[in-house]
Amino acid sequence: MTRFINIGSLNIDYVYKVPHFVRAGETLAATERAVHMGGKGLNQTVAMSRAGLDVAHAGVLGADGRFLYEFLAAQSVNVDHLRIDSEAASGHTFIQVTPEAENCILYYAGTNHMITTELIDEALADFGKGDVLVVQNEVNAVPDIVTAAKARGLITVFNPAPFDDSVCHYPFECVDVLIVNQTEAAGIIGKNASDTGLMTALNERFPNQVILLTLGAEGVLYRLPGLEVEAIAGFKVNAVDTTGAGDTFVGFAMKAVADYFAHRDAARFKALLRQAVAAAALSVTQDGAVASIPTMDAVESFLSQR
Repeated sequence: MTRFINIGSLNIDYVYKVPHFVRAGETLAATERAVHMGGKGLNQTVAMSRAGLDVAHAGVLGADGRFLYEFLAAQSVNVDHLRIDSEAASGHTFIQVTPEAENCILYYAGTNHMITTELIDEALADFGKGDVLVVQNEVNAVPDIVTAAKARGLITVFNPAPFDDSVCHYPFECVDVLIVNQTEAAGIIGKNASDTGLMTALNERFPNQVILLTLGAEGVLYRLPGLEVEAIAGFKVNAVDTTGAGDTFVGFAMKAVADYFAHRDAARFKALLRQAVAAAALSVTQDGAVASIPTMDAVESFLSQR
């Protein structure tokens, strides 16, 4: 059975419902406040677990984040390589959510930027050929992580979120699966373009990788090596909060990724990736990031009605 390891971020999310995003110089009263568990890494790990995958999470938390450690353990996630540094603050975010269910996020890295070579080596020592590494750009040492994982024969999955210019200098030759949204794709290719234009440019630059271009409510474009670009349409739902939808997609998409590298069956990949699109759609119908991630049973029930 394929095993997954996410060397990823873990955050405490402070979520505020607002009439509109705060403008420069403005003091704005929030209508509601809630505290949630989050971080792209944690969200994706929980999504993998709820998709029925065998997943471990490696990273660093502050003492204020101990409840995140306990939560992951209760979600059947392997936390053997999740450290707690009592002297540091955990990563955290401030999230504004509008009545239209759009969000904007202010992020402080904290312990997410305390990944060391020692931690990487210790975490990857338990994994080998055919297992899957998942990593986002909310942690430091991403080049070291993907290089070390590739050297051990792992399938490497990179989600360059949040995007910054340093991503363009990462060792993409060590990445097997690239998952990007439109903003991240434009950053990597260095220009804005239509969805088709973005996909064409990504294909030209990364001909040997699996490419997934997420389109929010519109679904996903994807291309398997040597094949044509295909699309899976999104599902129409009543969106309440889009926070964590992309992470839900990434986590559930790992089932399709592992199956593809084991069997190289394009039809099976598409069917499994459709589950990931459905999971993301379901996630936006509830508040919060982690709380909104559905189970596989919920996804299958949702699809059975469509």
